[in-house]
Amino acid sequence: MNHVFSLDGPLFKVLSKFCDMLVLSILWIVFSMPVVTLGASSSALYHASHKVLFQNEGYVFSTFWKSFRMNLKQGISLTLCCIPVGAFGIVSFFFAKSLPEGNLLSYLYFAAAILDIFLLLIMLTYMFPVLSRFHMGTIDILKTSVALAVTRTGFTLLLIVIFLICALTFYLIPGAGFILPAAYSIASERLLEPAFQKAVDAFEHANKEPSL
Repeated sequence: MNHVFSLDGPLFKVLSKFCDMLVLSILWIVFSMPVVTLGASSSALYHASHKVLFQNEGYVFSTFWKSFRMNLKQGISLTLCCIPVGAFGIVSFFFAKSLPEGNLLSYLYFAAAILDIFLLLIMLTYMFPVLSRFHMGTIDILKTSVALAVTRTGFTLLLIVIFLICALTFYLIPGAGFILPAAYSIASERLLEPAFQKAVDAFEHANKEPSL
């Protein structure tokens, strides 16, 4: 019984991880407030989840801040790529709502809005984790994100479902917003990291000098 409540016991470890998740979520919220920093903040959230929560390396704030600062410029560029996509979906939806019911254009605008939001979710699902794990140009990140989304369709759909569940949970229980960002990042890390590790292993193998 004493072992359960000791500093090395399972209860303390669970509480410690929960506190780390809480701090990570708050950091993500605060650093995402300027909107254009959403990409760098999301990249830092994924990086800190991977390093601190799963690999037990470093501390929450220092790990988050280091990744945020490193990826700030490129994160802003990627965020600016997402804003027009999201704006198009919103405008299409309101156009659909403004037209009379049964109008063909209404259905077309609504379909365009759904497809656009789906594309945006795919971009958000992959771009920022890729940014946190690899050093590549913005165009290459976009290409890699699309390639991952296409080749890992099942994981892509699952991540989108998890994202929508988190969004619905936040809508019903706003207070859950203080833990949901880290919770989604954990799910994302578990689903994406095997593919990332394969890519890292393949890159290292390709660049390894042949033994004489």
